[in-house]
Amino acid sequence: FFFCEFQKNISPMDTVQLVASVLGALSVSYVLSVVMRPSHMVRPRLSFAARMLNVALTPLAYFRVVPPFKPLSLRSLKSQASKAAKGLKNFGPDWYEKPYEQTMDMVNKANYSPIGRAAAHDFFLRRLVAKLRLEDELSRNPSVLQQPIRKPLFVVGLPRTGTTFLHRLLSLDPATRAPRTYELFDPVPRNPADPVKDKKSRVRFVQKAIDQLHMCVPHFQSIHEVGAELPEECMMSIGCDIPMLFATFHVLIGNPEVSYSWRPGQAYKNYRRVLQLLQEQAGEEKRWTLKCPVHLGLLEFLVEGFPDARVVWTHRDPKQAVGSLCSFVRATQDMHEGGLIDMHGLGKDVEGFAEEWIRRADRFMEGRNSEDTCSVMYTELIKDPVGTVRSIYKDMGYEFTEEYEGIMREYIRKNKEEREAKKKKGGKLHEYKLKDYGLEDEVVEKGLGWYRAKYFN
Repeated sequence: FFFCEFQKNISPMDTVQLVASVLGALSVSYVLSVVMRPSHMVRPRLSFAARMLNVALTPLAYFRVVPPFKPLSLRSLKSQASKAAKGLKNFGPDWYEKPYEQTMDMVNKANYSPIGRAAAHDFFLRRLVAKLRLEDELSRNPSVLQQPIRKPLFVVGLPRTGTTFLHRLLSLDPATRAPRTYELFDPVPRNPADPVKDKKSRVRFVQKAIDQLHMCVPHFQSIHEVGAELPEECMMSIGCDIPMLFATFHVLIGNPEVSYSWRPGQAYKNYRRVLQLLQEQAGEEKRWTLKCPVHLGLLEFLVEGFPDARVVWTHRDPKQAVGSLCSFVRATQDMHEGGLIDMHGLGKDVEGFAEEWIRRADRFMEGRNSEDTCSVMYTELIKDPVGTVRSIYKDMGYEFTEEYEGIMREYIRKNKEEREAKKKKGGKLHEYKLKDYGLEDEVVEKGLGWYRAKYFN
C-alpha cells in the first residue's frame, strides 16, 4: 500500500534511482558488517538450499503461526505427542520432565534459525512419542522385562577420541549385538505382523531424516558417519530422558550450571528396558556392545541401570580431542544457529565440558574393579586396531575368534579404501584448528595436564 501511494508522486526514473540507492545501501551495510565484525564471530555454514529454506520459513517463524515455531512448552508438546501416538497418555516415570523443561527454556531463549527451531521441536516431539509407544508396548507385554542384560560393554570417552571407530569394530563380533540407529530412534515396531516390511519402513523414515541433515550441513558427513542401519550412540534412545542431542548439545554445555546438576539414574533404567525390548524382538541373547561419549561423565548413574557393566575408556591427546570436539559442536550450531557463532565462546564451553566430564570419569574409575574397566589409547587404536581389540578381549575375558578377526580385517580394509577414494575425489576429511576457537595448547594443558600425566604414561 505504501509503495503504491508513493509511486503516485514519483517518476519512473526516480523510482529506479531510489531502488538502486536502497540496494546500494544494503550492500554497503552487508560489506561493513562482514569487515567490521570480530574474526571469531562467524556465520553458520549451510548449503544454499538450507539458506533458502530458512528465508522461506522466516515469516512462519516470526509470526509463530504453527507449532514448530511457537515457544517450546512441555505441556503443549506432551499434548501433541499424545495426539500423534493415537491418544496414548502414559509417559512413564516423570524424571525427564525437569531436564526437558529446563532445556526447552534454553532453546526458547537462544537465537535459533527457522530450521533450527523446527528441528528442536521435532526432536522433543519424537522423543515424547517414543516414550509413549515404549510404555504402551511394555504394559501390553510385561514379560519383556524378564529379558536378561548381562555384562553389557560400554565404550566411553570424550567425543572425537575414537569411540565410534572402536564401537564399530566391536560390533562386528558375531557373538555381540549393537543397536542400530533406526532401532534406537523408534524401538517399538509399527507393523509387528510383517517384520520385514516394518524394518524397511522404519529404516526409510530415519534415513530420510539423516539425508535432510546432510542436505543442510553437508560437512557433517566428514565429522561423524551416521546411517539408519549403522550401530549408533545410546543417546539416540536415552534422549527420551536426557535431552542432550544434536539440536540441544551446544546450549546445554553453554549452561553447565543446569545440565551438570542432573542425576539421570532413571534414564539408564529406562534405557535398559529399551535393550530388553530389542533383545526380545531379536529372539536371542547376545552380549550388548554399546557406546556414547556422554556416558563418560555419567558413569555413576549408568551403573544404576547396568550394575554389571563393563567400561572401555578411549583416550586421546586433549589438545586434539578438544579441537575436534569444537569442530563437531560448531557443526551442530551451523544447523541450528540463527545469528553469528561465537567461536571463542564455543571453545570455552567445550573446554569446560571436557574438563568436567574427564574429572567425573576419573572419580568413577578410582572406585571400580580393574576387571570391569580398561583403557584404550587413540594412537594405538589407529595404529593397530585388531591388536587393540584383542587386548580388550583379553582384559574382559572374552573369546577372540578367528572368524571375528577375519571380519574385522575385511572391514578395516574396506574402510581404508573408502577414505583413500574420498581423498582422490577431492572430498574433505575432518579438519580443525584449536586456535580457531580461541584456545591455545597452554590453556588445554592447564586444565587437563593432570589427566595427561595420569593416563598417558
